Amino acid sequence: MLYRDLGNTGLKVSEIGFGCGNNAVLMVRATYEEQLRAIKRALDLGINYFDTAFAYGLGKSEENLGRILNALGASPVVSTKIRLEPAADLKAATIHAVESALARLQRKSVDLIQLHNRVTSARAPGKRFSLAPEDVLEAGGVLDGFKEMRALGKVKCFGFSGLGDPDALHELIDSGEFHSVQAYYNLLNPSAGQPVPHDFSALDYGLLIDRAMQKGMGVAVIRVLAAGALTSHPEVGGGSSPEPLSPGSDYARDLERAEKVKFLVGKEVKRLTHAAIRFALMKPGVSTVLVGFSNTAHIDDAAACSGEGALPDEAMRRLRRLWDTDFGNAAA
Repeated sequence: MLYRDLGNTGLKVSEIGFGCGNNAVLMVRATYEEQLRAIKRALDLGINYFDTAFAYGLGKSEENLGRILNALGASPVVSTKIRLEPAADLKAATIHAVESALARLQRKSVDLIQLHNRVTSARAPGKRFSLAPEDVLEAGGVLDGFKEMRALGKVKCFGFSGLGDPDALHELIDSGEFHSVQAYYNLLNPSAGQPVPHDFSALDYGLLIDRAMQKGMGVAVIRVLAAGALTSHPEVGGGSSPEPLSPGSDYARDLERAEKVKFLVGKEVKRLTHAAIRFALMKPGVSTVLVGFSNTAHIDDAAACSGEGALPDEAMRRLRRLWDTDFGNAAA
């Protein structure tokens, strides 16, 4: 396992991160024995970055992760995320959410706390978990809550999920106040790290990874397997959500797009999952790629991608042609 800097935080994280989310179900619905075996296997392979959130099983993922790390006596880099409803006192709500997360994790502090809300240009009517940049950055907002938790020694660094309106996400990056961001980045929507045409059929994140790198932020790639569309057996992936995590990237459409990138599998790339993970790791500025696991075989497979190197030049040229033409609005 190779390791990278998490931006300017001073933390070194494994190229493959352990995603404890709902899609892969392991840390939410598997048995204690299965979870224990999986986390021990990940640690043995050198994975030292674990990412969880209250939203994963309404706290179950945090509880399970904390219990098992304590049982193993392990101290990897741990990140969790809080999701807030719009409130009059967002600072107080932030502090309460962080304290609750620490209790579930059975930890006095976490290395990284992240805002899990979508960040939109304005609070979106009817969207419970949409916050505007001013909710985060202005006095009495989320950022002030994070800073108070840091002053108390309960968090070391803070970041946010890079989901919502690209302009609003860029505003948070440009503030220079955050240490990391989670970037939606994969072979089917590479816009967070690759230029795409104006008629690209999925949400254009506007080179968000490059912008974060310029600010010294760490970047954790999320949805690298497009909710299972980029696996060898997509029918067992996590594509059942009625609302896509990112606009224009609904599961059915991503399955169609995935058929067009299967040319990547060949002599130099063993499986589609390897192509997807290697693609993310070759992007400058990426600190770690978060992968959700359902069993230990998935952990072994993802860990094997660390150090495998970039995709071949010809493969990248073919991908560029796909993004510029076949993935436009008219064709996708």
